[in-house]
Amino acid sequence: MDLYSMLAGAAAVIALLVTGFGVFAAYMAFGARREAVRTALGRWTVFDYLILAVFLIGTLFLLADVAGVMKDRDAYPYYHYGYLLSGLVYNALAGVFLFVRLGMTFRLLGEREEAAEERAGTGGGEAGAAAAGAASGGAALPDDDHREPNQA
Repeated sequence: MDLYSMLAGAAAVIALLVTGFGVFAAYMAFGARREAVRTALGRWTVFDYLILAVFLIGTLFLLADVAGVMKDRDAYPYYHYGYLLSGLVYNALAGVFLFVRLGMTFRLLGEREEAAEERAGTGGGEAGAAAAGAASGGAALPDDDHREPNQA
């Protein structure tokens, strides 16, 4: 077995694992265990690092191929440019999805922190407004929950 076959096999196994994880996460997100999946997706996992590695290695291989094609244009048929262009588009889409996943992780992490603050009584709500009113020496107004603080 030559090196290229081993690399192709390793890439296929990694791609199947990443795709399987994505399908499983989507299936669980729309199933009965929705809150458990939201909690799990709120963390950056090993599979996310694996997806990042696949994205970076794919980018490196595509750029190496582009450099080779640009160096010796006559050695490659014209349809090879189409392969490179489609590979770059697929890789750019993978980067966009990875960026969206990172944004989802940050958003879910922020929601979790806000919920923890509300449970602790430090973030908004009637208890927070009453505490803010008492601390400033005045009574809390009924619409304190809905007003935004003034920025200096």
